[in-house]
Amino acid sequence: LKLTPVSSTRTILRRSGRIFSIETIKRGGSTLDADNFFHGKKLAVNTISKSKSSDDSSKPVRAILALGGNVGDTYGAFVRALSALGQDDGQCSLVRTSFLYKTRPMYVTEQPDFLNGAVEVETKLDAHSLLLRIKDIEAKLGRQLFGERNGPRPIDIDILFYGDRNEAIIEPTGVTTPDDLKVPHAKIQEREFVLAPLNDLDKSITHPIMGKTVKELFSDLFDDDSQDMSAERTIPLPRNRFLTFNETIVMGILNTTPDSFSDGGQANTIDCAVDKAMQLIQDGAGIIDIGGESTRPGAKEVMIEDELNRTIPVIKKLREASDIPISIDTRHSKVARAAIEAGADIVNDVSGGTFDPDMLSTVADLHVPFVIMHMRGTPETMQSMTQYDDVILEVASSLQEQSKRAEMAGIPRWLQILDPGLGFAKDFYGNLVLVREIEKLRDLLCGAPLMLGPSRKGFIGKITGVEKPEDRDFGTIGVCAAAVSRGGSNIVRVHNVKAVKHAMMVVDAIRSGASK
Repeated sequence: LKLTPVSSTRTILRRSGRIFSIETIKRGGSTLDADNFFHGKKLAVNTISKSKSSDDSSKPVRAILALGGNVGDTYGAFVRALSALGQDDGQCSLVRTSFLYKTRPMYVTEQPDFLNGAVEVETKLDAHSLLLRIKDIEAKLGRQLFGERNGPRPIDIDILFYGDRNEAIIEPTGVTTPDDLKVPHAKIQEREFVLAPLNDLDKSITHPIMGKTVKELFSDLFDDDSQDMSAERTIPLPRNRFLTFNETIVMGILNTTPDSFSDGGQANTIDCAVDKAMQLIQDGAGIIDIGGESTRPGAKEVMIEDELNRTIPVIKKLREASDIPISIDTRHSKVARAAIEAGADIVNDVSGGTFDPDMLSTVADLHVPFVIMHMRGTPETMQSMTQYDDVILEVASSLQEQSKRAEMAGIPRWLQILDPGLGFAKDFYGNLVLVREIEKLRDLLCGAPLMLGPSRKGFIGKITGVEKPEDRDFGTIGVCAAAVSRGGSNIVRVHNVKAVKHAMMVVDAIRSGASK
């Protein structure tokens, strides 16, 4: 198949020496079945343009790529592929990423689940040169280009859309692959593993042949209620491990500080801290969050050496005892790096990367998930900064800005978790509004994974009249249940893991319609 331009307003298709006009295909003429020709969908456009080489202009063009794989270190292959795509020649650069999904195999079902994502790149390469570079990268990463079609593979990169107007391109490439270049990529409309990350990336992209947006195509998959969404949002961790959001994850708090507001001094030795962590795991924790600096209201900054001495030995010993995901709760890049090197998996920064100017570049270099929390000021000053005209819009705007800064520093969106920061520069009513309107907040944040940390906070005590923080666990359960039932939180960070885990299991079962 070859697209042959006739004029600026009309394009014809040439197949085996015979010519068919766009209008004939739209009418489903007897010479060519348009439904079969275009992947089961009729044309919904009047013209299709042949891809122009971006060498015709100094301005790069946009390309949307899909990534998938199910053999070996899949996320590591994604990272290496994107690095190789950029190379050092300035021909391609990463603009943004989707979130990542664990998906069931299609077509050939007897194989492992896939990891899938999508990325937007800017490129000066024409579509064919881009495809050549992609195929070279796939081969170097171990993909057998002539292996079983739709079978297992370490990496698979497809060009979904190309060009600022998402041109349709159907023609031979001269590339020694089973398929010629087809853009938009075939069968997008039936593939949840493509549409789910694509919907994260840009819902408004319009398919140039089908005339529908990505959002509409994604919605069409589930219109008849015969198919439920099976793709599961996931975040990669070091050593080819993943956090999968198929249920609410309970993060257990392990403070190694002498002055935390609720449990300071309880884990005052390495052995005590590890024993407590193991109990939290037994109680149902999906992550252990280790902190060596109190961030209670009014708390002063601690010395970095003190923070290191409190946390790193605990991380090392806990890692020897368990493979549980560990996050380091710190504002300091030196502590973050030391913790990851000691065996931690996630960096949880209450300042969202604003306190330490080296934090974003450090996390980018470590290639680990990053929790970006909203806060004004510092723990010492934040309670004087609780005034908002619209707390939802202002918190969302601040988190969006910081998320973008993290992206620009090299922390892709699929490694980010956002936290509205309950109790951090929020007054009583601000906290309540953030929980009540958490679904709106999540929509404003384009569906990003959210973490919520209500545990034993002061606003719970004000509601219940419970003065001692350690006695506020019942109120904590109420906040977690309210947020999760609204579909707003993927992770809840708490002290009493067992109680909250049981509550979240019930909430998840009610939301999904059946207990697991």
